[in-house]
Amino acid sequence: MVHIRNYQARDRKGVINVCWHTGYMGESAAGRFDDSYLFGLLFCLYYIDYEPENCFIAIDEKTGQVIGYILSSIDSKKQEKQFRKKMIPKIALRAFLYTLWRHPRSFRVLWHFKKIWGNEPKIPNIETLLAPYPAHIHIDILPEYHRQGIGTQLLEIFEKHLKDHNIKGFHLGTSEQNSKAIQFYQKLNFSVIYEGPSGYGMWPDTPEIKSLIFAKEVK
Repeated sequence: MVHIRNYQARDRKGVINVCWHTGYMGESAAGRFDDSYLFGLLFCLYYIDYEPENCFIAIDEKTGQVIGYILSSIDSKKQEKQFRKKMIPKIALRAFLYTLWRHPRSFRVLWHFKKIWGNEPKIPNIETLLAPYPAHIHIDILPEYHRQGIGTQLLEIFEKHLKDHNIKGFHLGTSEQNSKAIQFYQKLNFSVIYEGPSGYGMWPDTPEIKSLIFAKEVK
């Protein structure tokens, strides 16, 4: 049985683990990025540290393990500014004081990550494009728990949360290579509102692939 609830502080390590093991276009990043904590700083810790009220966790009741989540911000414009203010210093400290010496491969990968350093491809008219969908999410589930309806349950709870806050829509990003996620979003009536260059230049050995932004109205 899987139980879904609001994030709690005790879930922190479990969230990092899920993020790390789903972070390479839906597959594990563990073989490409050794520093799991730095990976968490990049992709998940902002949400649980600064917007925990907008985060929902899926727990395997038998083991107590965190097996999936929705991490979100209900104000994406504010979140982008806050991420740079609050997280970039933490990322830099971790990278230069620890990762560079203990995980040099991860440091090299980080150096390629265009989005963090402000060199990611610019999306034309992005503010207009995302105006109807001000919230955004990261939804990840460990592969062994796929096809059990967990993602659908997470989204149902999250959409109710948005309704309670009078938020009319949300969006998320993925890559054209994440075929399982794409099928899932299409099944749940998400729409593709953008297709273009991606920030996956983080991975030095990964060819340039398209980024997709999916969006959904909350009804």
